[in-house]
Amino acid sequence: MVKSLSIDLRPKGIRTVALHPGWVQTQMGGSNALITTDISAQGLKQVLDTLTDSQSGHFFDYQGNTIEW
Repeated sequence: MVKSLSIDLRPKGIRTVALHPGWVQTQMGGSNALITTDISAQGLKQVLDTLTDSQSGHFFDYQGNTIEW
C-alpha cells in the first residue's frame, strides 16, 4: 500500500514511507526493550526530516536503515 501510494501521490509532491519504531520500552515492548520512546521518536523524526523523493515508498527503521519488503 505504501509503495502504491508513493506512486499515486508523487505528482502532488507527497512522500509516503513505512516506519519501524524499533523495540521500544513501553507496556507492549516491555522493560527489556532496547530503546526508549524518546530515542525512537527522535530517530523517526530524523528519518522524516531528511526524506528524499527517491526514498518515497520504502520501509525504514528509526535509525534510517532500509528494511527490505
